[in-house]
Amino acid sequence: MFLREASRVVRYIEDNEDRLPLKHATSFVVNALPESLLTAVRTFVLARAIRLARGHETAHCSMLVNASVKNAVQRQLRNEIHNFMETIKSSIRINGSLPPEEALRDAEIAALHNAWRLEYGDTEFDWPVVLAHLHDAAAPIRVVLINSQSAEVLDYNQQAKTGLSVIAVGGFSLSRGLTLEGLMTSYFLRNSMMYDTLMQMGRWFGYRPGYEDLCRVWMPEEAEGWYTHIADAIEELREELRVMQAANATPVQFGLKVRSHPDTLVVTARNKMGSGEKLVVSIGLGETFAETAILRRDAAALDGNRAAAKRLADGLAAAGLPPSDVPLGTGGYLIRDAPVALVEQFIGEFRNHPGSLLTESEPVRRYIQDRRSGELAYWNVLFASLRQEDPFGLTDRSLGFSIHCQRRSEGARSDRDTLRVTNKQRVASRGAEKAGLSSTEIAAAESAYTGNENFPDRIYRKIRTQPLLIVHLLAIGKDGEDLSGKSPVVAWSISFPKTELEEKKVEYVVNTTWWKEHYGDDLDDEEMEGDEYRD
Repeated sequence: MFLREASRVVRYIEDNEDRLPLKHATSFVVNALPESLLTAVRTFVLARAIRLARGHETAHCSMLVNASVKNAVQRQLRNEIHNFMETIKSSIRINGSLPPEEALRDAEIAALHNAWRLEYGDTEFDWPVVLAHLHDAAAPIRVVLINSQSAEVLDYNQQAKTGLSVIAVGGFSLSRGLTLEGLMTSYFLRNSMMYDTLMQMGRWFGYRPGYEDLCRVWMPEEAEGWYTHIADAIEELREELRVMQAANATPVQFGLKVRSHPDTLVVTARNKMGSGEKLVVSIGLGETFAETAILRRDAAALDGNRAAAKRLADGLAAAGLPPSDVPLGTGGYLIRDAPVALVEQFIGEFRNHPGSLLTESEPVRRYIQDRRSGELAYWNVLFASLRQEDPFGLTDRSLGFSIHCQRRSEGARSDRDTLRVTNKQRVASRGAEKAGLSSTEIAAAESAYTGNENFPDRIYRKIRTQPLLIVHLLAIGKDGEDLSGKSPVVAWSISFPKTELEEKKVEYVVNTTWWKEHYGDDLDDEEMEGDEYRD
């Protein structure tokens, strides 16, 4: 399960492309390690020193480095990390016993001190105590290679009396079934988008009491979004199991399902299909949230989508449904009981990016049409807006009312033709799915939630009776950038209520050529069976 307090634990990897790019060939040569990986190794040493100070002398302590599926690259990473650990050990051995001020003249000890100040300065031990334990913490640490070609074995049982301290470097083998005891530090630099692989890897992020405050995870920001989605999917499945048990129903009767993440996560590897073979992805949209997190950025599409939003606003006004301020703190303008025909027209006119699978217009429209005379006949429509105008932001008045556009960054994997909204590929703000619900409904949803107070939007979706369309006018740019002269980029989100009808799934059909065009080789590395890829 992905950690709930992610901001305390997760550190984003943003410096790898020059030294260890996400996509690399088997022949790639590792000349130097990213600074983020060096920091992660130092943090692991410091965490073990703090555990020694806490009296955990015989506890297992592990660090994971999963940054490549290529055996040859993994071997290089193991060697580079080993050499770096030897440098750390040498500095501590020579200068670690000096008075703290003198010890800091050593560049590596100074780097360890800086990492301690940033990561663990709020723990119960001050720097002199941590420094005094560094030698015993670093000395036994081994750097091992774990893959199908290595002879290394992690025998925690054999080291039960003294504790095993290890930095495990690997790839596929680390994703399948291997448990790292006392895992404290994870460095995850992978591009997997498949449920099975991510769920296996997600085992790394569950920690035991006594040292959870020391645990750190380095990963790309986009990967955090994948794991957040996986955590939500698992939590929803657990809720379904609880309801199924209370109803004395079987899984077949209850119809347990796996959620599909818009545009990124897939259940099965692409290359399990034959060349050119079609893959039919059937998705039920009841009680789901779909949004256009991948957008076309050609002028015709951008202009066309702005025009579609304008026609929707004009159509609502002509139907006698002027916007009103949204209550309960959710910014924007809300229209209640909007006729489905206007929503369907907007979805049909919106120029969807072909890489945004779940928001493909025709399957979404087919799902709406199947229910347009009943459950989806009337909609809540929210034109999202910030509550206050940003002096360096963008205010748009093209719809006939002022929209203070939400600021969103451009995802790192964007290119000339494609705009990915943030690295996590999220459009709507947290809490947006409250829109259209009464205060009583919101209170009921929150009181029924058994998790912490950080309420996920899906709890509001669960009690929704009318679907919600959110129209976003986005200001795309970096924090602090003056965006006032830019034109807004239109995106949409839909919160579908649960259906009481038979769940008719809509089919999205793609083939291997489609995968290659929109995901490149992202999926190939996960399932390639050639020896050069195996680990």
